[in-house]
Amino acid sequence: MAMFEQQDEKKEGQQTIIGQDVNLTGDLKAGEIVVRGKIKGQVVSSTSIFIEEGAQVDGSVEGNNVVIDGTIKGNVVAKEDLELNPTGVIRGDVSVKSLIIKKGAIFVGKCSQLDQAGEVKEKEEVKK
Repeated sequence: MAMFEQQDEKKEGQQTIIGQDVNLTGDLKAGEIVVRGKIKGQVVSSTSIFIEEGAQVDGSVEGNNVVIDGTIKGNVVAKEDLELNPTGVIRGDVSVKSLIIKKGAIFVGKCSQLDQAGEVKEKEEVKK
């Protein structure tokens, strides 16, 4: 059950912004999401999620594109691209189609690559 849910996610140009002074406890589901404050709960976007420098999420994050400059303590699913910038921290597992980790970023966890259908790719047998 989402605490906040955007009714019409198809509207262009709409953003849900969690301000720098906001401490949110609960799940957030919306279109494009920008986090500048702190969230304790699941964050789900139908498009993109931006975790800005100084922001913190204690919970799972799922979106098409995820850009992290802040801190996430939880698992991340990026159906397209995950970009972990120099100030970004992930302490959890990630499932991504494309992963970019820039120098200075911190990633503690496991990474799985998604296939075109958005499913985790199975390990291929090593040919002898």
